[in-house]
Amino acid sequence: MSRSRIPYAVAGLAAVVSLTAAACGGTSTTATSPNTSAPATTAAPASGGTLTSDNFGSGCAAVPKDGAGSFSGMAKDPAATAASNNPALSTLVSTVKAAGLVDTLNGPGPFTIFAPSNDAFAKIDKATVDKLLADPKGDLTKILTYHVIAGQKLNADQLATAGTEKTVNGADVKIAKDGSTIKINGQSAVVCGNVQTANGSVMIIDTVLMPPTSGSSSTTSGTTASAGLTKANFGPGCAAVPADGAGSFSGMAKDPSATAASNNPALSTLVSTVKAAGLVDTLNGPGPFTIFAPSNDAFAKIDKGTVDKLLADPKGDLTKILTYHVVAGQKMNAEELAKAGTVKTVNGAELTVAKTGDTITVNGTSAVVCGNVQTANGTVFIIDTVLMPKA
Repeated sequence: MSRSRIPYAVAGLAAVVSLTAAACGGTSTTATSPNTSAPATTAAPASGGTLTSDNFGSGCAAVPKDGAGSFSGMAKDPAATAASNNPALSTLVSTVKAAGLVDTLNGPGPFTIFAPSNDAFAKIDKATVDKLLADPKGDLTKILTYHVIAGQKLNADQLATAGTEKTVNGADVKIAKDGSTIKINGQSAVVCGNVQTANGSVMIIDTVLMPPTSGSSSTTSGTTASAGLTKANFGPGCAAVPADGAGSFSGMAKDPSATAASNNPALSTLVSTVKAAGLVDTLNGPGPFTIFAPSNDAFAKIDKGTVDKLLADPKGDLTKILTYHVVAGQKMNAEELAKAGTVKTVNGAELTVAKTGDTITVNGTSAVVCGNVQTANGTVFIIDTVLMPKA
């Protein structure tokens, strides 16, 4: 069973993507470390070692004894910076820079990261690597985010006990323990485990993990209210969605969430608040996300004075409200939401989701008027009332 994967704080929204995590770009590997740093660990011998919080695995012998690239040195820096100080991870660092994920991996986390060594990348032919680097926001980002578990800082024993964990890519990885060896998806072995950074736990692996391709999300274009709570679109509000173009169901499926919303005329007020709060790049990150998007009519229920007050301080209550509408790390359809019952938002507070017939309600106050709207990095549920987190 997989652990809860979405306990993100508001302060970490830009860093999550986003991997709800979110890839907001950035290329510097000299970012300042967060205020809280993980305790340093001591290297176990190259052979043996235990699957606890200690370092273990033959690859640990290559870790410098002191300095920024040592175990104690890496524990002081966030993940991307720590990796840049480890000579065995130079290829990984170059791909992370190319994909614009440095700031994300240097965010507050916490993360559990499977870090392919240089030898792991060397197993991939150069032509394939060059093709990935030529389109870093495409398959390269999908591959890199498949190596990250957001919201948890797990050691090897915890990983092995969990068995399966969901990655920021949205797909699961399977973890198995064989003696003192940890294997991921049965194909990649941990060669140096439990490497601590200031915002996560790193497992250096010997083979690059490739995400499954068969489970990629497809977009359905059903628009009737009687379509049912499946993966098809449903709800009376779907009738207002354009039949074609960037704002259509198929058009929105090609763009990340913030861009998709900007092409939907029913969400113009939401888009203006997202811009004011500086959350566009976050919601356009890799995700995956499940987003409850208040329609223009939903915002119209709030008196103008309150809206003006929120816009005057967009980094305050407005951000708290907007992040209360986002579930990071999961791309859920209506049936999955209803089955879950309760989901944790990026705000840190929970939402209660209930199903009555073909209607989905959130917190008993807001109804989904157009559900299962697909975007390139998430699923959107257009709702008729703005959700307000408790003070």
